[in-house]
Amino acid sequence: MTRTLTIVISGAAGVGLGALSGRILFDGTAWNMIPWAIIAIAIGLVADNGRTALLASGIYGYLLVAVFLYAANTGNTPVAQRILFALALGLVGPVCTIALTVITRLIRLGVQRHRPSGD
Repeated sequence: MTRTLTIVISGAAGVGLGALSGRILFDGTAWNMIPWAIIAIAIGLVADNGRTALLASGIYGYLLVAVFLYAANTGNTPVAQRILFALALGLVGPVCTIALTVITRLIRLGVQRHRPSGD
């Protein structure tokens, strides 16, 4: 998969899963972290190289958390405040998803290094 396609699909997954998680999936509870983590692991596995994995994971994490926070905040808060809150706290997402993606990449590289050659 090309770098651009990986990044675009990761971003779309972040927006889609964030919107679903905020309103429909698990009613905004901590159970949402399971599918979030699965996608972060998948990014680490399918990305062609480490730079693509980090970039795609960062974009995924930011969009995921920002959209989730915006969608889950259904109070009487003005829209402008909801957007600013989501944009600011969305910075937590990339930290978590990048960490999980890096761990996945390291495990993947370790497994590949210890795999016996089939020749």
